[in-house]
Parts: sequence; C-alpha cells; structure tokens
Amino acid sequence: MNRIVVSGSGDGWFNLAMDAFLLEKHRAGELSGVTLYFYVNSNAVIVGRNQNAWRECRVDRMEKDGVQLVRRHTGGGAVYHDSGNLNFSFIADERLYDKERQNAVIVAALASLGIKAEVNGRNDLTVDGFKVSGCAYALSGTARGMHGTLLVDVDTEKLGTYLTPSNLKLEAKGIKSVKSRVKNLVLFAPVTVDEVRNAVIDAFKNSYGDCENTILIRSYNDPFIRPYESFMKEYEKQRSWEWRLGKTPAFDFSMEGRLSFGEFRLELNVKNGRIVSPVLYTDALASGLAGEITALISGVRFDRGSIAEALEKGSKEAKELAEYVRKRGDGEMLTEEQKELIVSLRNALHACPELSGRENRTKAFLIDFIKKNTSLEVVDMGAWFYAKHDERAEKTVAVRADFDAVGVDGEARHLCGHDGHSAALSGLALLLEGRTVGRNVILLFQHAEENGAGAEECLALFEREKIDAVIGCHNIPGRPMGAVLLKSGTFACASCGMEIAFSGKPTHAAYPENGINPSEALALLTLKAGELAKELSEKHSCMTLSTTVGLKAGERAFGVAASEGCLLLTLRSEKTEALNELAERVRKYANKLAEERGLGVRTELWDVFPATVNDLRLLDSAERVLKKEMLPYIIIDEPFRWSEDFGHYAKRAPSLFFGIGSGEETAPLHTEKYEYPDALAPAAAETFFKLINMEL
Repeated sequence: MNRIVVSGSGDGWFNLAMDAFLLEKHRAGELSGVTLYFYVNSNAVIVGRNQNAWRECRVDRMEKDGVQLVRRHTGGGAVYHDSGNLNFSFIADERLYDKERQNAVIVAALASLGIKAEVNGRNDLTVDGFKVSGCAYALSGTARGMHGTLLVDVDTEKLGTYLTPSNLKLEAKGIKSVKSRVKNLVLFAPVTVDEVRNAVIDAFKNSYGDCENTILIRSYNDPFIRPYESFMKEYEKQRSWEWRLGKTPAFDFSMEGRLSFGEFRLELNVKNGRIVSPVLYTDALASGLAGEITALISGVRFDRGSIAEALEKGSKEAKELAEYVRKRGDGEMLTEEQKELIVSLRNALHACPELSGRENRTKAFLIDFIKKNTSLEVVDMGAWFYAKHDERAEKTVAVRADFDAVGVDGEARHLCGHDGHSAALSGLALLLEGRTVGRNVILLFQHAEENGAGAEECLALFEREKIDAVIGCHNIPGRPMGAVLLKSGTFACASCGMEIAFSGKPTHAAYPENGINPSEALALLTLKAGELAKELSEKHSCMTLSTTVGLKAGERAFGVAASEGCLLLTLRSEKTEALNELAERVRKYANKLAEERGLGVRTELWDVFPATVNDLRLLDSAERVLKKEMLPYIIIDEPFRWSEDFGHYAKRAPSLFFGIGSGEETAPLHTEKYEYPDALAPAAAETFFKLINMEL
C-alpha cells in the first residue's frame, strides 16, 4: 500500500533524519509500496554528502543568524530552505521506483496550478528556463529514494546571502554546486506551500492509486517512529558537528594580514573538519611565535570560535591573532558594526537625492562620513572630491562611484542605485583604514553621471595624481545578489542625444505653397537615421541604433501650416567611432535636406557618453582574483545598451568596469519600484577591496 507522510517539524536535522529513516524502513522490508514524504524546513542550508560546506556557504554567518547547516545522506548541491520551500521524497523498492513517473507527478501537479514545468537534462524542473526544483538520489540495498525541493516563495535575498561562499583563501576538494538561475513559483502563479503540497498529493493519487491515510509526524515521540532507537541514532548523527562539518573533504586554507607584531600568513591543512599541519610565516621579532601558534591550533576544529579560543590561551601575539580570527576568520572583511554604518549611509543618501550638478548636500554628507570614520585624506575639488589612502607605494589604483540621482519630471529620485554605489565606496574606505595593501588607493566620488558631464570634469584627477588603473561598477538588477559580471571589450554602449531643428516660412494652411513646411524633411530624416544606423552596424560589425524619442512640427493651430519642427534622436553603438560617424552622417543629411528645401537647420548633441571598454589585461587579472577569492562571477556575452560616462577614464589609464548583481527579483533600473538593496553595499565594498589588489 502506498502512503503519504508529512512532517510537522521545521527542524532540518529532524526532517533529513526522517528521510533517511524512511529509506531504511523500505530497505528492511518494513514498508512496501511507494512513500511520498513532505517536509518544510525553517531557515537552513542543505549541503550534499560529499560537499565542502565552507566552499558552498557562509558557515559562520549562518551560525550567527541561527540558520541550520544540514548535510544530506545523498549527493546533490547546496540549497537554501525556509518556510517558502516545499521538500518532497519518493521512496520505494527498486521494482516500483520510477524516476520519470515521479517527475511526471510533480509536473502534473504544477500544471494543475497553471504552471507549465519541464524536466531538463540534469533532472531539474524548470519554468520558462528558470529552475524551480532540483533533485538528489538515494540508494540503500534494494530501496531507492528521490528527494527534491520546490521553490514556492523562498526569501531569495537570504538565499543569496547564505549560499555565497565565504571569501576564504582555500583550495577546497569536494563536489562543487552547479549554479542555476532560480525563480519562485509565486512569480508564475499565486500559489502557497499548502496548495502546492495538496496538488502534488492529488497528482500522486491519480498516478499511483489509493493510499493509506496521511501520516502526520510532529516529533520523535510519534508512534510511527519505530524502532525509536534507530531514528534517534540518525537524528543525533544529523545534529553532530562530526557529520555536518567533520565529514567535509580535506582542503587547504590560508589567511594573511598585518597586526602589531608584523605581517603574517597562516597556512592550514584541514582533514575531517580539524586542523592538521598548521604553518605560520611571519616577520615578528618573537622567534618562537610560529611554533607556539602551531602547537595551539593543531587538532582544533576548523571554525572561527574554536581557533580563536585555542589562540587565546597563548601569548599576547597569539591573543591578537585570536581577535583577528574572531572578526575576520570567515573572510568577511567588514565587521557587523561597519556594515550597519554602510547601510545607514545608503539610507541617508537615498533620502536626499539631488540632480546632476546640484549634489551639494550629498557631497557634504559623504565627506563628513569619510572624515568621521577614517583617517583618509579628503581632497575637495568643488563639485566632486576624492579620498586618498597613501602608502607611498609604486602603484596607484583609483576606484570610482557616482552620487547623483535620476530626474523624474524635474524631481530627483535615486532610481539607479548611485546612493548604493557611493555607500559601497565609503565601505571600501572603512576597509582600508589601518590596513596595508601594498599600493595607493584613490576613492573617486563623482558627480553628474546621469547627464554624462561628471567624468570629463573628474579627469582633473589625473593631473594631480599618478593613476595606474581605474575601477568602477554598476549594480545590475535581475542577476544573482553579489555576483560579479565581467565583459571583454565594450561593457556599456556609447550614446548621445541629438536634436535637429528645422525652421521654414509660416503661411495660412489654405495656401501651403506660400510657406516652407519642415514636416516632410523631418519624416525623411527620421527614416534616414534608421537606415544609416543599419549601414554602420554592418560597416563596423557592431550594434548601432537610432531611436526616435521626440518628433514635433508646428502647433495645434489648424489655420496655420507648420514652419518650425524638431526631431530628437538617441544614437547608440557598441563602438564610439561608429556613434561619431552616425552623428556626423545624420547631421550632413539634415543639412542636405535643409539646403534642398530652403530650411534653416540647427543640430546639437546632448548627454554624450563614450563606450565603456574594458582593458583586457585588467579583465584577466580581475578574473584571476575572483577565482582565487572564490567570489561568484558571470561572463556576459553582449554589452549593456545603456551608457556610462566611465568611458572617459579609459582615455587616461587602463580601466575595468564590472557589474554586480542586485538580486534576480529587484525591479529594473530607472523604474518606480527600483531600490538598491541594503545588503549589496557591504558586499560590493568587499569586492572592491579584493579587486584593488589585482595585478596592474
């Protein structure tokens, strides 16, 4: 007889123990037929049997936030669970186990809710190309298990937070998760976890026939859990540190920094979750320090608290290292207090948006923050400023952020995330305070990016400072939170606004032959601009566009023929030279039309943005850093069509511009619902810090 088992517990250890317990009961022949098991975990990260937890998720952050770390008894990748996540398992003898049939049950259930899902090559379920369910598989004797997860309404911000690996410098063995684009089912239909579970139950009964009454299990005291000792043994294993972290495959780890006793580099080999063969390299005067540290932490569990506790038993140098480990042992450079400072700054900037060229309060606010919280030198340049971390080093890298707002009907609104960009750069200032990074760092706070005027004015920086490289970034909605987006060549297109005004001769509408009407010239020019853009796309082998954004001739006066007219175009291309040629050819054609028809003509360019093109050597260096630091990144194939005035800096120094994901469900830029996520600014600050150390 088939059966349905539902756990009423949110304890991930309990629920995974029950999954293993049911598999064992099938193996032992105590259960027959097919068991469909459901459970919903409270906040938890589930890793596969052969995965390195430190490589897959932020272990220390999870412990601090009360998020369970659970290790499956099967393979598969790391996933985040909360109350918006429905988990299911099909468990049966090998004669009844049918993976295709089981997948068909889930597909049919979703179809009954108006959601069209399909199984991809990796046995994940997808909707419109987005993963909504993934599965792992179990084997015990003749018993087989398939368990999966359905993303109904998961907190995707937390998913990004906890499944972002710690920035540990480790060479990790073990199976790495395959990252996928994911979406919640609620984005495809208004469903709840209970509704999805009921739909799966109905589809199961339609496919497999009658079932026993649904078995609801609330705790380990339930009569269904027999033998009790067998279940409790599995449950205690799930809870144990030895299973959750001790089963992690061996890996190497390194940590380096500078403390009062000198520079240090700590190298560890970790086996079964414990430290073996630790080595400390340091220029400290205390000659016995390396041996002391080795003795203190050999055999200690590889977690921040255990390492720090062991070091605190040693000398004052060891105690100082213990404090460093407590604050930064998981690779997160910013303290919680510093993160709160950055978020508070972002919120304050968001509350006082100012249009391009009028950012007086914003600039004063940022300068005040830098001066209050760091000892960096601030250089006020009028409309903009920069802060200087000077180590008298040979190389200098500049990092730029913009701080103006978008204009909406004359009102300033932070709908592009420049408030977050400046907060992130201020976070980099906090990270630089008291640290030696081996190079000078310029923090460039730029005004007037939205109208393309700011970067050109900020080129004065290059007359005052020797700059070897410039780094900048923009947040990108629709991409995973914190993921870095890299693009070789053009990252953002060149563009400009072009205004062409014709003036003719007025006349009564009844006698058009007595006047000169610009309407036909405007129409011809509109069509010709599109044709020219297509020609230049082919000539320069790049995307080139002409978009009509405004077209007007005459007034609402039906007795008077039009005598004045204006065409507004946005010209855009992957290559600056193609854009310039397009603008010139449109201008020449407008002059030709004006001459042929006796029209006066005026052309003017607005908001001119060069293409933002990445230096290939810096791009390669950045990718090496991201790999080394295990930061998630994506190589994109096509440039963004919007424009950035960052391209001006490439005229003076090698430049790197990258995107950073602001969440897959964040509203698009320049829309009413857009807002820069608070959690992104600290993450972006730490990404900046990693990249300033790349090879120049």
